[in-house]
Amino acid sequence: MNNLRQPESGFSWFYKRFLNNHITILLLNIFLFLLVINEIVQNAGLLDPLWKFIGIAMPAIVVAGILFYVLDPFVHFMERHWHMRQGVAIATAMVLTAAVIVLIFLNLIPFLARQTAGAIGALPQFANDMLRNINHLNQEHHWLSTKNLADINERVTTYFSKRGLNLLTGTLSSLGNVVTTVSDWIITIITAPLVLFFMLKDGSRFPKFVSQVVPTAYRDRFIVMLDQMNVKVSSYVRGQLTVALCVMIIFTTGYSIIGLRYALLIGLLAGPLNLIPYFGSAIALVPALIIGVVTSPSMLLGVVIVYLIEWVLETQVLSPLIMGNSLAMHPITIVFVLLAAGKMFGLVGVIFGVPGFAVLKVLATTGFTWYQEFSSLYPDVLPPDEFEP
Repeated sequence: MNNLRQPESGFSWFYKRFLNNHITILLLNIFLFLLVINEIVQNAGLLDPLWKFIGIAMPAIVVAGILFYVLDPFVHFMERHWHMRQGVAIATAMVLTAAVIVLIFLNLIPFLARQTAGAIGALPQFANDMLRNINHLNQEHHWLSTKNLADINERVTTYFSKRGLNLLTGTLSSLGNVVTTVSDWIITIITAPLVLFFMLKDGSRFPKFVSQVVPTAYRDRFIVMLDQMNVKVSSYVRGQLTVALCVMIIFTTGYSIIGLRYALLIGLLAGPLNLIPYFGSAIALVPALIIGVVTSPSMLLGVVIVYLIEWVLETQVLSPLIMGNSLAMHPITIVFVLLAAGKMFGLVGVIFGVPGFAVLKVLATTGFTWYQEFSSLYPDVLPPDEFEP
């Protein structure tokens, strides 16, 4: 009789089934985390000083971070092959970068400003050319009635005239905004080189320094996670900048060969736009198509041919060769990330959404792997040797 199983009490049954249950603990932790997030959102006003500080410091950090990924390989190359000391190599890289930026601003920016002003001033002429082509096609095919054609002529002329005036006045008003925000630019220009210098100098020691706040048993894994994030972001930034430069050269050369007006302006615009994955080159094609339409059918055909050549080179040669699959992300995932980030953060989200998602993916993967190893819900996953007693 003593071997008979005693019935469990109500509390013992509740404790075993719910309180001492891994799933219950996980759900409770998630609930507490969401509760903390909700409290932070409800009291967002208390974080205003922090957001202001981030808004002031973030532009300098972003600029310095991009330049860091560009210059870091060059600095290491000078240290290894030219036997320069680290400080001398960093100073040389920064001086050369500053010289290139100054030359670009002194020579390229005024030319682009003249080209832009000329393009804005030519909008009414573009409208007249477009209307002339539409009238010519309508005389041959009789697609539109005389009344509809007159209405289209009036609408197009009014739109382009107002659009050119709005662009000019908007440019003048934006100059006033630039004057009011010149202090922020000065802060960025002064702060970014300082941040860049210390990134290049102490960047390799940053993971170990940050890991000091992590419990000793998890430091090795934390450092590995930071290294993975760094590899993802560095590969993406360097690859995207290289591809964007190649695309800019291809478009500028192609449009110049076919004699497209404002070829250099459109080609240089295509480079930064190509930083937007999948959609950048298509967006850059729009002004070229408009100019091709108002110029001649042969010019329109030339624009299409240049775009097709660029598309083949970018998708079949440049991106696979330079980028590869460094982010290990499905194209559909990238598209949804771009849509969501663009909706939440605008152009900044579109440009930085993909590398940001890659960092979050590494963080989530590391956290889930750790949870698999140390919970009893995945018995087939064993902890690594470094965590064994």
